[in-house]
Parts: sequence; C-alpha cells; structure tokens
Amino acid sequence: MMKKQFLAFVFFGLGVQLAFSQHHLEVQINGVNSLEGTIAIALYTEEENFLNFDKAYRFYKIPVNESHTYVFRELEAGFYAIAAFYDQNSNDQLDTNLIGIPKEALGTSGNPKNKFGPPRFKNCKIYLNSDQTVQIELKKLFDK
Repeated sequence: MMKKQFLAFVFFGLGVQLAFSQHHLEVQINGVNSLEGTIAIALYTEEENFLNFDKAYRFYKIPVNESHTYVFRELEAGFYAIAAFYDQNSNDQLDTNLIGIPKEALGTSGNPKNKFGPPRFKNCKIYLNSDQTVQIELKKLFDK
C-alpha cells in the first residue's frame, strides 16, 4: 500500500512539474544592415491579436547592435507566434505607406513566404515545450 502511495505521489509531482514548467524562447534576428534604431519583437498567443503590436502577449524593443537576440523567459508550454520589425527611425511604430504597406523591414517566426497579404498566425506559430531558438529574417516587402 505504501509503495502505491509513493508512486502516485511521484507521478502527481511529475505531472504538476510538467504542467507548470517554464521554457525560454531565444529569438535571433537577421537582416538588419545598420547600427541605428531599434528592433521591436512581439510574442503572440492568440490569432486574433497577431501582428497588432499593441495587443501582443509580450513586447520588447532591443537596441540595434552587433547581436540581435532576445530571450523570452518563463513561458509555459503552448503555441506562440513571433513578429518583429526594424524601427530604423526609432519612432516606436511600423511605418507604412498611404495604403498600409510596411516601409520598414519585418519578419515572423517560420519565415513564411507570403505572396499577398500579411502572414497568418497558423503559418507562423510554433509549439514550445522546451527551450528553443527561433531565427527571423527581416525583409522589406518586395525584397527578394
């Protein structure tokens, strides 16, 4: 009887640990060709908020320097999508032209190749269940 209780306790403890385990997500940004400005990185958990930087789950700005890396810490297991843009003029917004097309370089997790329209959450999401590293390639629209 004591052995069964001990095993039940061990399995319960492992289950709780797995349910509440925290992971780190390292984001490496490529495609910045200047040492001016900042890089905005947004982490999303919900499709309806994706690409709305004001409604990101977590949002950070990092200075442009030799290393373009940021680590999101203490994330629970689950689906996440990342969007980033190079704010070259440091005005804290993604600059667009008159019809809403971004003028600054941007990228998302998964680096999907969209022919028309913005990337979708389902094409950019990743499942985080351990520490991971994601690379994002920033590009201006219509760059090859």
